[in-house]
Amino acid sequence: MKTYTPLERSYIWLHNAARNRTQLFEQVYALIPDLNKAFALAKARRLPPLPSGGEEALKRLYDAASEAYIDETITWLEKNQAHIIIRESEEYPPLLKEIKHAPPLVYVKGKLNPGMRLPIAMVGMRKSTQYGEKVTRHLAGELARSGATIISGMALGIDSHAAWGALEAEGGTVAVLGSGIDVIYPGENAGLYYKIAESGAVISEFLPGTKPLRANFPQRNRVISGLSLGVVVVEAAERSGTTITANYALEQNRDVFAVPGRITDKSSVGPNGMIQRGEAKPVYCAADILCEYGACPAPVRPMADIDLSALSPFEGCIVQELKKGERNADELCEILSAPVQQVNSCLTSLQFSGIIKQLPGRVFGL
Repeated sequence: MKTYTPLERSYIWLHNAARNRTQLFEQVYALIPDLNKAFALAKARRLPPLPSGGEEALKRLYDAASEAYIDETITWLEKNQAHIIIRESEEYPPLLKEIKHAPPLVYVKGKLNPGMRLPIAMVGMRKSTQYGEKVTRHLAGELARSGATIISGMALGIDSHAAWGALEAEGGTVAVLGSGIDVIYPGENAGLYYKIAESGAVISEFLPGTKPLRANFPQRNRVISGLSLGVVVVEAAERSGTTITANYALEQNRDVFAVPGRITDKSSVGPNGMIQRGEAKPVYCAADILCEYGACPAPVRPMADIDLSALSPFEGCIVQELKKGERNADELCEILSAPVQQVNSCLTSLQFSGIIKQLPGRVFGL
């Protein structure tokens, strides 16, 4: 049985009173960083005026400032085999603490290891293709066997296959919910939920009982990327929850990877577009990700296995130029006197074929 410190109890009070509104939590924290003092003032109904929220917000803070109410929450946690980790705890993941508006606390079922060596998020479409599912399961398994912890949102489709791939490899996995820790969504993933809680962790920043409302998922997505060193996009529409997660990753200075897909498939529009715009590094195998973090040597792709005669004349010119050394897209446009659209299109095609690779800073090489 976990014993909660006075500070943790104060966090429970403020988080309950905030009702999933991080803004209210942060207002109080900014006014009175000592939350034990803030709790004492709330019990005495003597909190200073808040910048926003007015009397209604103060009433919520006062009503929740009850030792009995906090004890109720702790009893619920024990009954449901869950616990909380507050932002000031050593158990709070350091990567997550770096992000803007990091969750003040998270509810956890299972064991969340703050020292995850290589946390990698895998996200994608709910209505995934067989190709996407096969690639996801394979990549997740290979990454997990190499010591990575797979982070997902436990949604149907790509998220689920990422989690199952890690579990089958007996590796670490964390699921981040867009609902309360006790609300399994989607219901079809109940078995997956319990498997992850048993060998890894299911976490949520939302109060127990919170329904999986549409507005919760963008908020959830920033935690998925915030927990991770890098985010792998497998399949996604041009505008979707998956691309929201990728955008959060870019804002949080995380790496973004994408698995190229068939150019005729709608499910490939998101990842292919990210690669083309230089927002994501293409992934052809787990080593493409692992070598970014020094977890394995860079993958070798012998040029002897590639039929260069099958290339278009312009693609051949790009390859011949890259044989002389690495170049960025602008340099290739200038050297070959070609429009940027033509160069970008050929670079994307050559990446899909595995002939060239994209390096940091949108530099290309063989």
